[in-house]
Amino acid sequence: MTEQPDIHPRKELLDRVAVITGAASGIGLAITRRFVQEGAKVALWDFNVARLEQAKEALRQSADEEQLFLVTCDITKDEDVVAGMKSTVDHFGRLNIAVNNAGVSVSVPSDECTLEQWNWVMNVNCTGSFLVSREAIKVFKQQADGGVLVYTNSDNSLKPSKHFLAYNASKAAVLHMARTIANEFGPHHIRANSVLPGAVFGGSQMWTQELRQARADLHGYSADALEEEYKKANALGVIIDPAEIAELVVFLASDRSAKMTGNALVIDGGGLGGFVR
Repeated sequence: MTEQPDIHPRKELLDRVAVITGAASGIGLAITRRFVQEGAKVALWDFNVARLEQAKEALRQSADEEQLFLVTCDITKDEDVVAGMKSTVDHFGRLNIAVNNAGVSVSVPSDECTLEQWNWVMNVNCTGSFLVSREAIKVFKQQADGGVLVYTNSDNSLKPSKHFLAYNASKAAVLHMARTIANEFGPHHIRANSVLPGAVFGGSQMWTQELRQARADLHGYSADALEEEYKKANALGVIIDPAEIAELVVFLASDRSAKMTGNALVIDGGGLGGFVR
């Protein structure tokens, strides 16, 4: 008897519940789209109500209504994160995955970085990841099967760029946050891994016109040519797409990576002059 092809491919995240921060645009929206395609139920966390509604509309064709739950949340505020986690768990009944994806940056010479700029970047990137992780771990510890934390980090956590002091420091801190959690909570079946992309554009709200101009000025080319110039900075001559980051996050959230924790997976096209480790 001839074996019939599988017309219903396996959904790797079927019925698992995920929190994704910064879910309304860019990498976060790409991750959300892939998660719902894999059968997950997703709480989209973002501080921008209008963008959340736009994201829900954009996902309408790929997600069932019951798969999505919108949470307006400022992840730099303790009370917002505590309330957001409670509402997510109350809504779905559990939590299996938390993706710390929200991030911001500012590009200035290190000796000109203001305390306001430093605090903004550190609060969103580092403190926000800490608060979400802390609350997710509390839920995971109550579950026999634990849970998974994934961090959308940056190759800047290991290979710092000029005029990115606050961003570099925040990403290095989050990388070690993930590794600390991996070491500490392995006995609770909690895994923590990081994805370290190179520059990712594709609808990212982090890449404001101001940031684009600052990076272009630093390197001496036009802001309009930013993507093409960034291709020259890696061995493969590529720009990383949000959908490609999403594929790695699905892998790290799935059972395929069940024995992986504390890892940092780099996707940057290959750093010229030395590869990030």
